[in-house]
Amino acid sequence: MRKYTVSGLWIILLLILSGCSQFLTQPALQAADIKEGALYDLRSQTPVSRDQLINNILASDYVVLGERHDNPQHHELQLWVLQQLQAQQWLTQLSLEMITPQQQKNFTALSPALAENKAALQKALAWPDDGWPWNDYDDLVQLAVKNSIPLSSANVDQDEIKALYKGDKPSPHVLLSPEAKASLLRDIEESHCGFIKEPQTSNMLSVQLARDDAMVTSLLHTKRGAALIAGAFHARKDLGFPLHLQQRAAGKTLVSLAFVESDEVATQEKLAALAQQYDVIWVTPVHTREDPCAAFTKSKS
Repeated sequence: MRKYTVSGLWIILLLILSGCSQFLTQPALQAADIKEGALYDLRSQTPVSRDQLINNILASDYVVLGERHDNPQHHELQLWVLQQLQAQQWLTQLSLEMITPQQQKNFTALSPALAENKAALQKALAWPDDGWPWNDYDDLVQLAVKNSIPLSSANVDQDEIKALYKGDKPSPHVLLSPEAKASLLRDIEESHCGFIKEPQTSNMLSVQLARDDAMVTSLLHTKRGAALIAGAFHARKDLGFPLHLQQRAAGKTLVSLAFVESDEVATQEKLAALAQQYDVIWVTPVHTREDPCAAFTKSKS
């Protein structure tokens, strides 16, 4: 047995305390530190490399790649992540918010040969362009089909949405703090530009919870190696499907990665809020888009 002198023990203790002190005093990321194109681990408050990101995912059971649906660069970066995971033979399933249960039959037992022709693949899947543009997701689907990776629905059908909205079907049971519920209702109202109020917001909350729960159900089809493509709001650890996953399968580990546009980290307050929402953010340039509230204003006029 190795023996230490008293002075030697003090030296070891000081080294340990010094290391802990450095960890505890790790300065929080400031908005000015955030650069477009870079990745940041919000848990350790440090920049991370692409290789570090992939290694973190490989050590986890699941990953969600939260997107702004209309940002082309987000889809390109999602494809890169999936390619790396496939190369490491980690990827066992690709779950998509864009697939409903009724469509699932079209995504089962697909021949890898279909992946050679995107137009033929779209036809075989009966993928409509009116909801989720095929050109936004064709590369992701093609990668899965080409490598015989199962594609799984991570959403609910329209009939279920109508029943939930009318109150004819109860929403999934998930424990929400009063603060979380209030935040969800507020976000639903804001995302509709203030044009909906109670009881519509509560009805839409039931739909939101059902979608989040469906995402968990999809991931749990496989024990490990599932990647989920979904909107960044669904990926939020404080309000999205990770809450459902924690309550339904507490032993499962998840990396919540969100692709965020640089204007979302413009202030330190927003950056601190993001640290509660995601594990890792990948900062991208702002995608030019029309004012979403203009459509609501037009429809109400």
